[in-house]
Amino acid sequence: MRVWKVILLVDLALVLGLGGGYLLWGREARRASEAAGLAASVSGPREWHAQGVVRATLPELGVLVLTHGDIPGYMPAMTMGFRMESANIADGISVGDAVRFTLRGTPPQVSVTAIEKTGR
Repeated sequence: MRVWKVILLVDLALVLGLGGGYLLWGREARRASEAAGLAASVSGPREWHAQGVVRATLPELGVLVLTHGDIPGYMPAMTMGFRMESANIADGISVGDAVRFTLRGTPPQVSVTAIEKTGR
């Protein structure tokens, strides 16, 4: 194969590879920018209602550890510690209780504002 053909094929491969990568990068950058704009538009205090099971209460730290189901629009199911709006929210709640609770705030600064025992 002649040298000029090799150079032409290498140049073509570079143009196609770099051009395609640039186009894909631009599409991903636009998608990320749109997602950031959407996140900014829904910012501000919000409220979520969920169900879960109490795993620990730490009133001295103002934390309530809950295993909860999916919280639509906020997070998937997991076990997590949440700040309590006030220390007396956990009064009457003990480890192992099934509960319904309300979260309020601007992510990631949310806290439990109300909790109600639904069973054991």
